[in-house]
Amino acid sequence: MNEKEFWTIIENAGSPDSIDPDEQCEAIAESLSSKSKEELIKFHNIHRVILNQAYTWDLIKACYIILHYVSDDVFEDFRNWIILNGQERFERTLENPDYLASFINVNDPVEEINGEPLLYVCEEAYEGEVEELEEHYEYPTEPDVENHWPPASVLKEKYPNLFTKYWDDTLEYEGGS
Repeated sequence: MNEKEFWTIIENAGSPDSIDPDEQCEAIAESLSSKSKEELIKFHNIHRVILNQAYTWDLIKACYIILHYVSDDVFEDFRNWIILNGQERFERTLENPDYLASFINVNDPVEEINGEPLLYVCEEAYEGEVEELEEHYEYPTEPDVENHWPPASVLKEKYPNLFTKYWDDTLEYEGGS
C-alpha cells in the first residue's frame, strides 16, 4: 500500500458529489476487505499523514466560514470530507482553501460535510480483533497553528467565494471571530 493506491481506493469509491459519504466509506471498506492486516495498517497510516497535511490555519478558517463553528472533531471530519473528494480536489484545496466554493454542492453544509466514517474504514474491513490493527497505527503530531481569529472583513477578503456562499451575518459564530 502506498499513497497512489490510497487515492485510487478513495476515488474508486465515488465522491460526495454523487454518493453519500457513509455509502462512499462503505465502498472503501469493501475494497479494503480483501487487503491484509499489514495493508490495512499502511492505509490507515497513510490516511493519517494526509489528514495531517490538511491541518492548516487556512483550512480551519475555511471550515469556520462554511460550518459556522469549528472544534477539533468538526475540523477532523471536515478534512476527511475533503479527502473523500479525491486527490486533485484535496491538493487544490490545500493550495487555496477558497477553491472549496467551486465544488461544494450541498443543501446543508453542517449536516452534509462530514467525513467521519473515513476514520473507521479499516476497522470495518478487518475480520480480526480491531486491537490488532490499532496497536500498529501511527498518529503524526498535529502542527502548531496560529489561533488568532481575524475579523469577518479579513475572512471575506481572503476567502471571497466561500464568504459569499456561506457567511451568514445573522448567526453568532462560535469558536472564532
